[in-house]
Amino acid sequence: MSGIEIYLMIVLPLHTIDEVYHCNNIPFVGNDDDMHLVCNWAEDDYEYYTTDKGNMGYRLKKDCKDDNYFEKRARDKHWDKYDTNQFSTTIRIN
Repeated sequence: MSGIEIYLMIVLPLHTIDEVYHCNNIPFVGNDDDMHLVCNWAEDDYEYYTTDKGNMGYRLKKDCKDDNYFEKRARDKHWDKYDTNQFSTTIRIN
């Protein structure tokens, strides 16, 4: 095997693992300089919001027009988990 074949056998699986991890574990802040190909979470994917108590936060937007298939799935999965946690927290308080 040549050096390029060995290099590709090592790098391609590692790059695939990195892309899957980055899609499933959405970062807290967007980065326009990020070099991810599949799920590229940029600054315009996030928004500032205000809670009921007046605190300001920063979170992933609920939807975005320029999402590809994988970003859409990851975003929906993230918000389903967020809504479920919010609902279960509300139930525990009552």
